[in-house]
Amino acid sequence: MLSKYITSTILAGAITMQSAATAKAWGETDEGPTFFIVIENGGVVTDPEGQMVTARHLLGELTELRRRRATRDSTIHIITSANPTEITWSGTPEQLSQQGAHVLEAIQFRPTCSDLNLAWQEVRNNVRITRPDDLRLVQIGPFIHAGYPCDEGDGLITLPQAVPADVQLGSLAVEASFLRLLNVHADQDEMVLEHLESAGALEHARAGALDFDLMDAARTRSNLGSILGRN
Repeated sequence: MLSKYITSTILAGAITMQSAATAKAWGETDEGPTFFIVIENGGVVTDPEGQMVTARHLLGELTELRRRRATRDSTIHIITSANPTEITWSGTPEQLSQQGAHVLEAIQFRPTCSDLNLAWQEVRNNVRITRPDDLRLVQIGPFIHAGYPCDEGDGLITLPQAVPADVQLGSLAVEASFLRLLNVHADQDEMVLEHLESAGALEHARAGALDFDLMDAARTRSNLGSILGRN
């Protein structure tokens, strides 16, 4: 009788362990943060060299996430404003450390449209599909929209420019835990803040639910190396 009890107990334990392993495999409870990086690389960028310096530093910080247990399984998606309807690159911090040269080539400046509507809509579409538990957002660029087709009209953009109503950044920021806006044009900061305020994102930040900062070019330069924070 005792041997049957021991056998039953061992079997029950094995089933429990197998069920837990299966639940983890299907439920995936150990995933790291999900980063969406939007990089403005179209014709609105007046300092492409400075933009690339910021991008290189940010990519360097993202690769360092592989060294920390809490972030080594992070997912990184990069979208550019010049090619906004698809993800330019996607992978883990480890993959980014191996493919960094390819990523830098893919985000180079292009004298073409710079569509923030489509870029942030691409983020929204992928958030709806992947439903990340910890959403973190970064944008590098002046926050100037030059939507497709940008060869129509006189091509002039007057600043400050209101953030287009269809830009999804504000609504996404309400769902996010982290938001950094880097290299924002000096004439655009108030426009961006108004956009975030109207979406409820600044209230989200004031409540402590969103780690938020908006930096012009000077503040961005002074924070290179700690854009993602030091924790």
